[in-house]
Amino acid sequence: MENREVNWMKSGCKRRIELPEELLAEIVARLPFISITRFKSVCKGWRSLIESTYFRHLFVFAHRNSSSSWSLVCGTFGWSVEEMAGFYGCKRYGLPRRLGSYIPPHGLVDKHKIVACTDGLVLLQTVTKRETFSVGSPVLRQWVQLPPHPWKGISSSVLAIGLVTRVEDGVVMEYKVVCMDIDYRWEVESLILEIYSSLTGTWTRKKVRCPSLIVSLSYKRCLSLKKMLHWLDTHYRCRSSVGAIVAYDVYADDDEQQFRIIPFPDQKACFRRAYTTSGGFLVCINKIHLLLRLWRLEEYTSDSGRWQLTQEINLTSFGCDHHYFPVAMHPSETHITYMGNPEKALVSIDLKTHKLTLHTKSSAYRDTMVYHYLDTVYVSVEASFDHDVFYTPQFTLPTWMGSVPRSPSI
Repeated sequence: MENREVNWMKSGCKRRIELPEELLAEIVARLPFISITRFKSVCKGWRSLIESTYFRHLFVFAHRNSSSSWSLVCGTFGWSVEEMAGFYGCKRYGLPRRLGSYIPPHGLVDKHKIVACTDGLVLLQTVTKRETFSVGSPVLRQWVQLPPHPWKGISSSVLAIGLVTRVEDGVVMEYKVVCMDIDYRWEVESLILEIYSSLTGTWTRKKVRCPSLIVSLSYKRCLSLKKMLHWLDTHYRCRSSVGAIVAYDVYADDDEQQFRIIPFPDQKACFRRAYTTSGGFLVCINKIHLLLRLWRLEEYTSDSGRWQLTQEINLTSFGCDHHYFPVAMHPSETHITYMGNPEKALVSIDLKTHKLTLHTKSSAYRDTMVYHYLDTVYVSVEASFDHDVFYTPQFTLPTWMGSVPRSPSI
């Protein structure tokens, strides 16, 4: 390792001190990520050190007990987003404001709509005549415009429906964008997908067979987890189960293992439910009258998956009545769940401490997007749309934010 020169002032004199690179790296690695990124501009040597695998491992170890920043953003993505709840004051990243505020509003990056987000990356689709896709890191302010989509001008019903990442040692190494022709989402046994890879910089068309008939694919509620995309089929019927999760493994080599249809765990039809992620698992939240059940998907390998019931709670112990409905889970704390109530407000319930917290206290709250989103959900609940499944996107950051992956050809 080389020595690095550090200058400081003492008694009005400028002194030059040489520090071993190992010691300097250990000192800098304890700083928040947002501070470390500024050191990249000092010189090429600092940039090389900070971007090294050695330094990344030091940073991850130094912040191993620190929570990561995250946001719950209201609604399925569209023209703009608003944060419902979140955490940004962590030592790992040191972000000065809420994570959701970094997602660019409509019009800032051309005229676009927000399609998906995962592991700190956001997928944008422009809606001008020269329709394009862009993937980027709002926190790092890095954006990559993808090459033209091969279906452009052929079918107006082709939509970008998902963004999935390949993460190694906490770093996003590759991402894939998945597009589908939504004309073929009703009662189909196979799907034709267009997939873009940041590794190759090209689009690839792929026909994928489904293990059983997909009745109605809800492409707008797409969830990314463990290199897989998840959609909802709310009209799926299997024995007494109503609704299923359609999981697609984007990176699987075996075509027969790419698609899985996983029925929801509870077999009663009339309940309120949401699906989300928490602690690295896909979680289904079911509410039957005043009973709240949390199911965790343990494995995908079997034909119908394997669900485990992790919590069963009577909501009356928290002062909740039957009007409360499930919204989401905390991304990492598996004992914290989020609920909506008749006042269209968001509350969190800590299942360990039995503490209920109100997250929307502003007098101007009724004018916010969060209020109108929860109002829409509440109306559907009161209308007894028994088979609907609610999904609230989570915007989270990986263990380490490297540059946005891009093909050498871009």
